Amino acid sequence: MWRRYLHFWGPRAEADVDEELAYHAEMRVRDYRAQGMSEEEARAAAQRRLGNLPAIRAQLIDLDSRRHRRMTRSTVLDAFGQDVRFGIRAMLRQKAWTIVGILTLALGIGANTAVFSVVDNLMLHPLHYPHADRLAVVYQQPSVGAVHGVSVYLAPMTLTLRAWREGSHAFEDLEGFSTTDMVARIGSDPASVLHAAAVQPELAAFAGQRPLIGRYFDSTDVASHAQVTVLSEALWRSRYGAADGVLGKAISLDGKLYTVIGVMPAVFQLPSLLQDNTDLYLPLDTRDDNASVLVIGRLRPGVTVAAAARDLDSVSAHMPGAAHRPPYGATVVPPGRIIRFRDSLMLLSAAVALVLIIACANVAHLLLARGQARQRELAIRAAIGAGRERLFRQMVTESLLLAGAGGLVGIAVGWAGLRALVSLRPPSLSQLANAQIDGTTLLVALGLAALTGLVFGVVGVLQSARLTSPDVLRVGAPTSNGRGHGRLRSLLVVTEMALSTTLLVGAALLIRSVAHLQLTDPGFTPQGLYSFTAELAGTPDTTSALKWGFYDRVAERLRALPGISGATVATTAPPGRNFTIGTFEVDGQPAPPANTTSFINTLGVRPGYFALVGLRFVQGGPFTDTTQAGNQVIVNEGMARKYWPNASALGRRVRMANNGRGDWLTIVGVVRDAATGGLTMDRSEPMLYRPPQSYFSPTLIVRVTNAGTALPVIRRTVAEMNAAIPPVEIHSVTDAMAESISGQRFTALLLTVFTGLALLLAAIGLYGVMAYSVAQRTREIGVRMALGATAGDVARRVLREGLLLGLTGMALGLVGAHWGVRLLAGMLSGVTAGDGLSYAMAAAALLATAMMASVMPVWRATRVDPLIAMRAE
Repeated sequence: MWRRYLHFWGPRAEADVDEELAYHAEMRVRDYRAQGMSEEEARAAAQRRLGNLPAIRAQLIDLDSRRHRRMTRSTVLDAFGQDVRFGIRAMLRQKAWTIVGILTLALGIGANTAVFSVVDNLMLHPLHYPHADRLAVVYQQPSVGAVHGVSVYLAPMTLTLRAWREGSHAFEDLEGFSTTDMVARIGSDPASVLHAAAVQPELAAFAGQRPLIGRYFDSTDVASHAQVTVLSEALWRSRYGAADGVLGKAISLDGKLYTVIGVMPAVFQLPSLLQDNTDLYLPLDTRDDNASVLVIGRLRPGVTVAAAARDLDSVSAHMPGAAHRPPYGATVVPPGRIIRFRDSLMLLSAAVALVLIIACANVAHLLLARGQARQRELAIRAAIGAGRERLFRQMVTESLLLAGAGGLVGIAVGWAGLRALVSLRPPSLSQLANAQIDGTTLLVALGLAALTGLVFGVVGVLQSARLTSPDVLRVGAPTSNGRGHGRLRSLLVVTEMALSTTLLVGAALLIRSVAHLQLTDPGFTPQGLYSFTAELAGTPDTTSALKWGFYDRVAERLRALPGISGATVATTAPPGRNFTIGTFEVDGQPAPPANTTSFINTLGVRPGYFALVGLRFVQGGPFTDTTQAGNQVIVNEGMARKYWPNASALGRRVRMANNGRGDWLTIVGVVRDAATGGLTMDRSEPMLYRPPQSYFSPTLIVRVTNAGTALPVIRRTVAEMNAAIPPVEIHSVTDAMAESISGQRFTALLLTVFTGLALLLAAIGLYGVMAYSVAQRTREIGVRMALGATAGDVARRVLREGLLLGLTGMALGLVGAHWGVRLLAGMLSGVTAGDGLSYAMAAAALLATAMMASVMPVWRATRVDPLIAMRAE
């Protein structure tokens, strides 16, 4: 009975039909019994009169069900249309309330949309391959793991890749590729440098991609060593105008002619390990055992990355000659884990999530205030027959309309925010250019809007449960609903203030860290230093030894030119460093355990490098044996302190051994610690300076007195010495050093923007609560002032309430920040996660915000006219 009359589960045709048929059958039985029949005879007669009851029952149930569905659809659509029209009219009547609510939600949803689009494109779905959730990048690492938190990626040999493909049970497939820069000459265009990738013929099928035009590589191309190339879509459009006639054309790469056989679409991308964009592809021959390759694979269903790494290590351990190779372990990670600024994205994702929570809290404020203002309207509607279900549905519809409008505006805000992120990104974060708002991002944005709308609707329903009482209709009834809603509004404000404090602490720590990096002496003189490399592929100076000879000749000629105070050659220019991998041994100290690997920072330099860059010697001087096999080295103070803390490092011997072989190197000098590897590096890390080895590529470093006149002279001089070299790109070491902290600076900027947005929303929330409180207590304030309270007394009382909310939120936020700043630990330099000044700065900013948010309500409280206030009711 309760189901039928309350329709808790909705109408049920079967129950209705059975009840109706049973009623008719009982009436017939009663009539026949009244005519003198027995019970059995009456029921048999009724059965004959009614006919085939199962068939009739089925027909009636079908008719009744269809009628209920038509009525339900019509009723629901009609009621929903009425709710929507009424909600739109109500929102238009209160334009200020609507605009504030929509903009508040738009800011929160827009910020999350922009950041999620970056996270989705770069971390969650960086490669558009089939079964992308099972993709993994495979590389190797030495046993020591990392230097100063920087992972060392070691590309496996093709010999290892073949063994993995044949012996692994964890992967469905493993594909290799390698990247390089090549000097290209396309038609009559000047020579240029293009990013090339040598890929296996099976990689296109692995990626699920087909050429836009032409064909991809096949096994015949590899077996015949065919000089063919496949262009990227970007190069095809920019250099060939997207013409189909590109097929069969020749392109010169490193002095050799290659024939274009196809064009791959833009979605055909490789994992971003060494470079972000590929201009063209070449066939990779994995039969060369000594070639290094990067590896991407697809895991079998249910296999974890840890299990896959163990599987590959097991295969490597059973390879021929494994006992004589260094113990490099396989590392298996999803493609989204190898982007260079993953930690920053995680931090920004947490920050915008807090901004959205604050925005939701603000809209909850608006709904609470609006609900209390509408309590008499709701009571009147309930009194004239509107049920609670009808009122609740109306409130949910209105909140969904508000959230939907906020979501649509938020998508526009997110699009603009993403464009701003891309335009403001530093060069080191070029991967951001690939981020875009796609269907997944739109679904997330609309999902956030729907979720917030439902949450707000529930808030309104819970609030209105006590707003339909007939007592509300009494003349002179108070418009407030007791202390419950006041406590809820205060709780929301405290939550906003606490979250804002946590963000403030994080932003202050990052800002102080970046300021420390920018103001710290790098240990050398980058001002006036410039560097460049010349691509010599396709010229006579292609071997390593000839390259170094050419660079030495260029340096000698540049030193004689006006405006250039010095020039030298090194394996890399600041901020840069090389690694030497092996077993590091110190003469006279215990040897490391057998079968262990380590690596150390190294830099191959000419003797004039130290004076040119401004590195000061604290002991000894430059080496004199400058041959490729020179056995003299120079170390930094950090290395001298680590291995000889109580003695001089001069004359000591060290070596980096591989398989027990390695020459001893004698230390002839010690230089001061310097951030030649970038401002974020720990300058006290051990560093070895030695004569350059021929297997490293050279870089030319010059110091100029006037860059405006000297740089064109440098370019012209290099072109005169070798006309086949593409125009060199000269880099400022000063700019490069600043760029070395661009990621931290960009993250600090974005976190500051999001923190400012959160603080603004929190201030609006506090202002709303205080203003509403003053408005609700107008009569009380009038009575107090009529009884002798001064404007100062009222101002202090109201201000004290606002500051109490701010202080409570600040205290909770500081406690939360103590745990939350752990996300920042790896991004800080020069400050600790518990830096007291950063916490003090955050507290001061929050208190100032609370003060400013309370000023206007305090001023309004002091302007209350006691006579008018007491007459208002």
